[in-house]
Parts: sequence; structure tokens; C-alpha cells
Amino acid sequence: MRTMLSWAMFAAAVASFSRLWQGVRAALEGGRLYGPLEALFWMGLFLGSMGYLAFLIYAADRAAGRTRRPMPLFDRLLDRKPAGREVEARGR
Repeated sequence: MRTMLSWAMFAAAVASFSRLWQGVRAALEGGRLYGPLEALFWMGLFLGSMGYLAFLIYAADRAAGRTRRPMPLFDRLLDRKPAGREVEARGR
């Protein structure tokens, strides 16, 4: 499942970057391809998908012990305990 999600995020990053680049080219040529809300959507999709891919790569490198510098945001997300674990531990 995670592999399919990472491939979907990669496809979303490529597609959104393509749409962003089309908008930049259209703006430079004096035209207008789409409005500001659609541009923000494509930019948000691109940044979100690239952020997810960066998180996956960092998590794999950290698990293998190959990280050189810590990334505090990613470390905080990776070190979180799932909410259900505390309830299970108390119930035993």
C-alpha cells in the first residue's frame, strides 16, 4: 500500500510540476493559462507530494542509519507514538 501511495505521489508531483511550468510559460508569453486559485492548487499539490516523498526517503535512511543531519520536523513525526498503544498498555 505504501509503495502504491509513493508512486501516486510521484505521479502527482510530476503532473503538478508540468502544470506549473505551463502556467509560467504562458505568463512569460503574455497570456494567462489559469487563475491564481488553480495555480495555488497546483503549487500546493506539488509541494505536498514532494514533502511526502522526502519524508519517506528520510524515514528509510534513518531506519538504515544513513542520516548525516537530523531533520527535526520529520524526527518528531517519526518518534510519535500511535494513540492506541497507550490504551492497550493500560488495559493489560
